[in-house]
Amino acid sequence: MESDWKVKLGEYREQINDIDKKLVDLLNDRAVVVMKVKKLKQKENLPLYDARREEELVESIVKYNKGPLFRDNIIQIFENILRNVQILEKDENL
Repeated sequence: MESDWKVKLGEYREQINDIDKKLVDLLNDRAVVVMKVKKLKQKENLPLYDARREEELVESIVKYNKGPLFRDNIIQIFENILRNVQILEKDENL
């Protein structure tokens, strides 16, 4: 019979895998909405990048954070998300 800790570890890893899959789905959902924003801004001849909006977004997310991740962790994660979505925005085919 497997040790209790091995069973528990397996359960935790399954939970992590499920959460990771949900995160990927949510990130892709977010990217779809960002592409809609891109098309709207292009149609209206608006600049794609809005530094003020980005700052507001990050500050809003930081306020929402209840931990255990630190403020700086959340900022780094979302700055990375934003940079990667900007790559999509620059793609002329999308």
